[in-house]
Parts: sequence; structure tokens; C-alpha cells
Amino acid sequence: MAYFRIVTFGCKVNQYESAGVAEALGHRGLVPAPDDITPDLVIVNTCTVTARADQQARQAIRRLARQFPSALLWVTGCYAQRAPEQIAALPGVAQVFGNQEKAGLPEAYFSAANPATRVHVGDFSGQEPFQACPVTHFPGHTRAWLKVQDGCNHACSYCIVPMVRGRGRSLALEQVASALQSLADRGFQEVVLTGIDLGQYGQDLQPRLSLARLLRHLAPGPWPFRVRLSSLEPQEITSELMEALSDFPPLCPHFHLPLQSGSPAVLQAMGRPYGAKYFQDQVLELHRRFPGAALGFDVLVGFPGETVSDFEATLNLVQTLPVAYLHVFPFSPRPGTPAQNLARLPSPEVQSRAQQVREVGQRKKNAFYRDQVGKVGEVLVEGPYPGRPGWLQGLSANYLRVQLPGPPEWQNRRLKVKFVHFEAGILRGEVIT
Repeated sequence: MAYFRIVTFGCKVNQYESAGVAEALGHRGLVPAPDDITPDLVIVNTCTVTARADQQARQAIRRLARQFPSALLWVTGCYAQRAPEQIAALPGVAQVFGNQEKAGLPEAYFSAANPATRVHVGDFSGQEPFQACPVTHFPGHTRAWLKVQDGCNHACSYCIVPMVRGRGRSLALEQVASALQSLADRGFQEVVLTGIDLGQYGQDLQPRLSLARLLRHLAPGPWPFRVRLSSLEPQEITSELMEALSDFPPLCPHFHLPLQSGSPAVLQAMGRPYGAKYFQDQVLELHRRFPGAALGFDVLVGFPGETVSDFEATLNLVQTLPVAYLHVFPFSPRPGTPAQNLARLPSPEVQSRAQQVREVGQRKKNAFYRDQVGKVGEVLVEGPYPGRPGWLQGLSANYLRVQLPGPPEWQNRRLKVKFVHFEAGILRGEVIT
């Protein structure tokens, strides 16, 4: 019997693709390695969106090479796509695979191909097909993901993603419905539709489609699960999409948008195709249509040339908007991007600004949670709450982490819950029978 282990970094698309590789390996007879078993194959699925992500991947690769010296160590993902020779030079790495080659990893394990060929990374030509990588098992998770889109057609000056993921491409409409039905048959109670740029769904298909068209195609259902969307670019939330979202019964009221900056000058330098006022209007319209929704923003702090007034514009915008949480990123120069060689701000100043935004984000998150006390929502129970017998933890439709008392058999059930108390970052609920 052969054992494998997969270590994954980065976004939900990477997590989904790792799950697909794991499922395909399982179909071929390999078994996930328990903690007390040395794996025969170790796969590291990397991210490269920041320098920190690169560093984490390198640290993990070195640690795994020391921990499992007899295992076959393979590296794939976005960092492998961007810098394959750098990855191949790390101690213990046997082979390196790009993003397009990732789906072929299970076949490669059993292939008689020349092991001397250590790097398998192709260039993106713009004509790559969408790799569906079907997944029906998500061990340890009550929620499922479905990748319906890959790649990005934007050209933000700081972003490496289009270079390591290629141009936008989409899963055909009928295949989305078929994949969702498979997940329904497996009993999942929530599915997250995800993509590198989900809002570009269908732009490459013939006939050309849109995310709004996909949701309208799926809306009649009826689906036995709720549906959550991953990140949406603000300029892609059209009036047509807002109408489709409003008319989509299984929708989770939770929207994540990359703001990046509240300064018009910085947004322009970043190559972002919207202004601060436009972003504000989009958020307020979403809040009007979905008043209880969780709205999350990405904020990129310390972009080259960001002045104190630029930074204050970001802080002021975030403070005035109904945001439930923030993901804050200090600027990280990415090789090959236009912003790579721009004069950077001093690191202590960037870290100070990032900390200020994080503090605003924490206050906003606490306020959002406190506002839920006394209200009723639907919670998907994910499992027992560690260290507290008789208590469970779950996720509400509007992205609240909730603790509640109850029996183990409530796991993977969606329950009507009243939110009764919030203190020290913990929201407690009680099931309404």
C-alpha cells in the first residue's frame, strides 16, 4: 500500500485542486498518510501572491524533506509555475510541476517517464482549456468547493496571478450543474463557487455567458444546500448580477471584494479599473439589497508612492463603510510585475500602516458580531467545539463563527439559531426548535 500527503498554501482554488489530486490518487489506490505513517509521496501545492507566501512554501519544503527523506517530494502550484528552477534547487525536491500540469500528478506517479526530467512547467499561451478536476470528497470539511473559473484577464501592476494562472477560462454551464448535483448527492449542506476571478465566469465560453447567467440557470434548483460565492471584483458586480443575486434562493449573504486602496491616485497606479467613489457606491448598494450580509474587503497597504493622505483616504473609506471584516496585506513586490522596481516605502512604515488598518478591521468585525445579538440566522454545524464537551461550532449563512450547545448528531445540519451573546470574540447561539 502506498501513502501520500498533500500540503497546500493559498487560495480556495488551490485547496480545491489539492482535493482533486487527492481524490484522483485515492482512485488509483493511494491512501492519505496518517500522522504515524511515513508517506511515499509528498506534494506541496504552493502560492506566490506575496514574498511571505514564497517563504512559507520554502520553509515547508525544507521541513518536509528533512522529515521524510525517503519520500518522493513534488512541488506544484503558483510558486512552482513562477520560479520552477528555484524550487527544483531546494534540497529533497524530486520534481516540479506547473499549474497546468497539476491535474496530471496522479498519472505521473504511475508513469514510466524519465525521472531525470525534473521540471514540468509549461508556458501559458492563452489557449489553455479549463481543467475541471472534479471533486466529490472534502475530508474534514462540511462545506464543499466547486471551481467554476480559472485565470485572470486583468493587469494590476502589483499582481503576479495572471502570469501564473493564465487568462480567464470557465467550466461549461451544464458541467457546473452536473458537478453541483454530484455534491448534492453526497449530502453537502454548503457549496462555495470559486475561481481566480469568479466575476469573469463565462467570458471565454461560446456563446459568451456571465456569472449572472450562471446563477439564473441554477436558480430553479431546488438545491438541498446553500451556495456561497468567493471574491468578486467590484467592477464586475453589475446591475444584472445584483438582480440575479437577489433572485438566487440558496445564496449566502456574504460578499468579499478587493478594495486595495481608498485613494484614487493609488488605485490608478495599481491599475485597478474603478475609483474609490465607485467602490463606495457598490458596497452601499449591496448593503441596501442585502442588509444583513457580511461584507469583507482586501486592503493592500504601502503601495509605492502611497502618501500619508493616500493612506488616510483608505482608513477613512473603510471606517465609513458597513464592512464586517478586512484582509490586510502589506505591499510585496512580485518579480515580473510593473510595480516590482518602484521605490518602496520603508518597511516599518508599511507595517505600521498595516497594523492600523487591522485594528480598524477588528473593531468593525466586533461591531458586526455585536449587532447580530438578538437576531436569528441559519448555522451550518461543522463539528464539536474543541475543549468544551457538549458544545458545537458552525458557520452562519452571513459568515459568522458561532458556538452553540447541542448533540454530535447535529453535525452537517443547517439549524435555525438565535444569537444570544457576544464576548471576547465569541458569538454564542441557541437552536430554535
